[in-house]
Amino acid sequence: MSKLNHSQQAPHDVGQKKTPCTDNTRVTILSDIMEWAQNDSSDAPLGYWMCGMAGTGKSTIAKSLCLMLEEKELLGASFFCSRQIAECREYHHIIPTIAYQLAHYSRTFGEMLEKILEQKPDLASKEPATQMRELLIKPWEAVIKAKKIEYPPVVVIDALDECEDISEVLKAIVPAIQDKQM
Repeated sequence: MSKLNHSQQAPHDVGQKKTPCTDNTRVTILSDIMEWAQNDSSDAPLGYWMCGMAGTGKSTIAKSLCLMLEEKELLGASFFCSRQIAECREYHHIIPTIAYQLAHYSRTFGEMLEKILEQKPDLASKEPATQMRELLIKPWEAVIKAKKIEYPPVVVIDALDECEDISEVLKAIVPAIQDKQM
């Protein structure tokens, strides 16, 4: 795992001081997202996108969601982008950071990721499409094949608009979600 150029400041519970929603607020949206996260139907959408104007509470909702998902052992990874923290605004940290966290979430994922990194130790410097395939999709396929997981883990990425050159990562992530590879 040391070969991954991951961000230690991006997860929801370190670095940035994001606060969760005030008690008894945003109940409906949080309930809707949690319902989506626990929907194991094969026709359920694999992605949940939340958009809105700056200052409308998206990061607060994301923080609350992470805490709720952790409580249910469904949070696989989180990456909170931030203009103020270099490693949280550079797009090339997103996929390796998610892979690093998923390796700690799932032993099977981690074992497969280790094998891949032994064969291809320079993956952290590759383009996002290659990282997506090698660091996320292939290990995830091993988890699915091993049938080691009841519910797929949720990955929360917040404040993408604060990340530089984010279109590079989106070109890799969006097709993987649309093609149901992740």
